[in-house]
Amino acid sequence: MMLIVPAAGTLASGALLVSLLKNGGGSFRYALGAFGAPVGNELRAGELEAVLAVTFCLILFLCVLGGYQRIRAHIETRRQSLYAVMVLLLQSGMMAQLFTNDVFTAYVFIEIMTIAAASLVLARTRGRTLFAATKYMIMNLLGSGLFLLGVSILYCLTGHLLMEDIHDEVMRLSATGAYLRPLTLSMALITIGLAVKSALYPFHTWLPDAYASATPSSSAMLASLVSKAYIFLYIKFVIRVFDPAVFRETHIQTVLLVFSMVGIILGSIDAILEKKLRRMIAYSSVAQIGYIYLGIALGTRAGIAAAVFHIIAHALAKAVLFLSGDRLIGASDGDATFHELRGAGYRAPLSGAVFSIAACSIVGIPILGGFASKLYLADACMGVDSANALIALIVLAVSTALNAAYFLITVVTLYMKPTHEYHTRLNHPKISTAALAVFALLIVALGVFAPRVMSIIETGVSHLL
Repeated sequence: MMLIVPAAGTLASGALLVSLLKNGGGSFRYALGAFGAPVGNELRAGELEAVLAVTFCLILFLCVLGGYQRIRAHIETRRQSLYAVMVLLLQSGMMAQLFTNDVFTAYVFIEIMTIAAASLVLARTRGRTLFAATKYMIMNLLGSGLFLLGVSILYCLTGHLLMEDIHDEVMRLSATGAYLRPLTLSMALITIGLAVKSALYPFHTWLPDAYASATPSSSAMLASLVSKAYIFLYIKFVIRVFDPAVFRETHIQTVLLVFSMVGIILGSIDAILEKKLRRMIAYSSVAQIGYIYLGIALGTRAGIAAAVFHIIAHALAKAVLFLSGDRLIGASDGDATFHELRGAGYRAPLSGAVFSIAACSIVGIPILGGFASKLYLADACMGVDSANALIALIVLAVSTALNAAYFLITVVTLYMKPTHEYHTRLNHPKISTAALAVFALLIVALGVFAPRVMSIIETGVSHLL
């Protein structure tokens, strides 16, 4: 079931996307239960939601498939069924974040995702996993509480839970100037809550331990999918609940822009200073999440579209880095230090090649998905007439050099002459190896077909407005 349900979700989401594109785009809504708005819940499906649903379900499927052998090795047999339940619970939570049109339902599934994600960290009973899972729960429950406070204030101000209804009331309050301080406070609490949960700098302190301690499939899912689901929910709040114009008027946009740029630089520096592969990959996520929030903070359609594209590009690359990185560590007698990784690219040829492709995508090497996403982010910055946009462009350039400083050096290390002989003999299932190869092909395909993917995203963003 751990493979069947994500595969079925991929097919169903793909069918939804094809149907929407054939019918000229747009979106449709589905009311759950016998009650309509504002009492009942409502789902909304458009091109943007469909694209991300396909991406999330496919990556989840490949993460489980690519790390299946390690799941069986790291997790006790009696707990593997529970692990499968948590994976499926995580998938349901992510799909709810993508499709829900109700802010309280979003909160409910935020909590479900938090429990499932913490369980995936805790499933590997060794070393620091208990500490990592506890830290993850504390920080994420704090984020959930702040989010709930923001939603509660918003409900008190507007009397609605459906996003369009809240938006109409927010625009009325903004036009009349009534309750602007409570409205700003609500937006600030929601922003901080989701920033904590998605590990925006400086709320990222739980991230390195959680990502580095979990089994590879769990690390890949947490880094590539969970944080992105929270970020997409925030995008819906910015566009469909508060409106970009109100977002700019409250100046939360400016604060978010500063935090994103600081995170891009300091997250990269932390990755450079790290001595172990898994933690280096984890710290690089802090910088990449900064890129996504940078696009959102620009407050423009182009910026938000670029942020969504980077969600996809980073999700693909990060999953590959954790899965292939674990194999490279295994080929180095289980030692994750860079000194012991010398020559690992020869001991595990496919893993070395796939890791190199994903690393080059993160750096922004042409024809790969990461290059296209950075290009779209830079183009979005140039479309904003302000000094902040110029600073953002400089940050993008500096961070690209910093990305190269740790990822390309890591790739070079994988193909350096080893200092001694290694005795580990790897025997990975062919189907898991094929999953890594599919990941690499998807990263290249995203770069090659970037204009087409971006066209669908831009259409989806315009329909989300």
